[in-house]
Amino acid sequence: MSNDEVAQLLQETADLIDLTDGNPHRARAFSRAARSLQDLEEPVADRLRQNTLVDVSGIGEGMADHIGDIVHGGSFALRDELQSAVPPGLMDILQVNGLGTKRTRRLWVELDVTSLDELERAANEDRIMSLDGFGAKTQQNILENVRQLRRYEAKWRLADAWTAAHSFLQALRALDAVERAVPTGPLRRRIETVEQADVLVSTAAPEPVLDWLDTRLDDPAQEDAVATGRLDEGLPVAVHFTSPARFGTAWWRTTGTPDHCAALTKHASSPADHADEAAVYQAAGLSSVPPALREGQGEVQAAADGALPELLTTEDLDGCLHNHSTYSDGSHTLREMAVAAGDRGYSYFGICDHSQSLRIADGLSPEEVRAQREEVDRLNEELAGHETPVRIFHGIESDILRDGSLDYEKDLLDAFDFVVGSIHTGFSMTEDEATERLVRAVKAPPTRILGHPTGRLLLRREGYPIDHERVIEACAEHNVALELNANPYRLDLDWRWVRRATDAGVLLSINPDAHAVSELDYVKWGVAVGRKGWLTPDQCLNAKSLSAFVRWLDDGTS
Repeated sequence: MSNDEVAQLLQETADLIDLTDGNPHRARAFSRAARSLQDLEEPVADRLRQNTLVDVSGIGEGMADHIGDIVHGGSFALRDELQSAVPPGLMDILQVNGLGTKRTRRLWVELDVTSLDELERAANEDRIMSLDGFGAKTQQNILENVRQLRRYEAKWRLADAWTAAHSFLQALRALDAVERAVPTGPLRRRIETVEQADVLVSTAAPEPVLDWLDTRLDDPAQEDAVATGRLDEGLPVAVHFTSPARFGTAWWRTTGTPDHCAALTKHASSPADHADEAAVYQAAGLSSVPPALREGQGEVQAAADGALPELLTTEDLDGCLHNHSTYSDGSHTLREMAVAAGDRGYSYFGICDHSQSLRIADGLSPEEVRAQREEVDRLNEELAGHETPVRIFHGIESDILRDGSLDYEKDLLDAFDFVVGSIHTGFSMTEDEATERLVRAVKAPPTRILGHPTGRLLLRREGYPIDHERVIEACAEHNVALELNANPYRLDLDWRWVRRATDAGVLLSINPDAHAVSELDYVKWGVAVGRKGWLTPDQCLNAKSLSAFVRWLDDGTS
């Protein structure tokens, strides 16, 4: 059982305690333990064998016993007892945006709402607005969010789908009859959300592979040369079969969008059978188009003109900006985060804890800001001689307040090495209101990076509407970089606007927004979707060398 799976059950237990009106301190203890396991780099099973799980922050002996029961038996007595005390559909209601445990409990206790269908019916019948503190607007929001959740249910975030598909691919590759098994379709193109994992299998003997799939997949089915079903994780999968001699053409055809395939066919002709995918493009007189670009957005013509970009890779990144520590809501200390960044090969690291107005994330008071600055200075002296030296830049993720101003007084903001401006509250805005709020923040001289510009959370929350063109124009005018937040729940700025931003001369910053050491590796998802926007190293802020980044901070040049 993975750390994330164990953590999920612990958080579910915390929610069940709240739903049954249990001890809130106990609920927080389970939430804290869940977060600690998510941030734990070693497998929890190894810690259990070594009897060192209690050394992890937030995990005492009792919690370690619960975790041991989960690892060995899939659950534990308290969770089972709590589960039996609530209707099973209540946990589905918890997934509705805007409904926490307290509101969900009230809907259950006061209206006997115990499923999404009942919640939707109660909203349509105007029963929710009869509850104290809900009202007509809240009821309408709940109804819209239920409908949005139903649309989300059919989709998977890229990182989750990739993780589930990876182990399936490994198992396929171990079969004697399989010559190659590779991701294809939207998964290979790195679309931020997918409805299924498409896999291409090259084999001269499909029958034993199909027999294996019948035992491996839930709800297996077959039509023509495609087998479908669901993985253990619930992810729908489509396994496309081809012969080794046709593998290259099949991989090309199943990877690109219809628009991409049509553009290549129009440029040359329908491809013949090729064993190697590169041969498809060579036969058409084109250089190979990277899978990320195969969206039908001019990439075939660019290949014909010899104008395909040299896309950004994770190896191009020299700095890691916008990260959090235990000063605010992070799980690891500033030193631990910086050292981990250096160990990953970064030459500079930006600490950007939350500002004071975001109390829910333990935003820093002015006194804590000054204390952190002193620690940054001390650590920079220490880490200059480290085995993997890294320079820390003292930044802040300053909340963009409702009027578009930045958190903190100007003197304090000016003392930071750089400021990331982000919206975290007050999402109910019109497009004009949200755009004006962002543009005013961009115009403020301390702002150097605009963080997660739309505030979206994939498959959880739609971003607030903004006029992307106006925001990009403001960033270009004031030399403010746009963040492509690499957290797999965000991936914001949307890749579809990356090319427009870089065409306007705006730098993109691929930021992990890491709250723990392991989350520093989120940059791979930001790079993956940034490539879809034709992003190159010279268009990426944190692909600059340390000296070039310092020059950019000082005067906006590289």
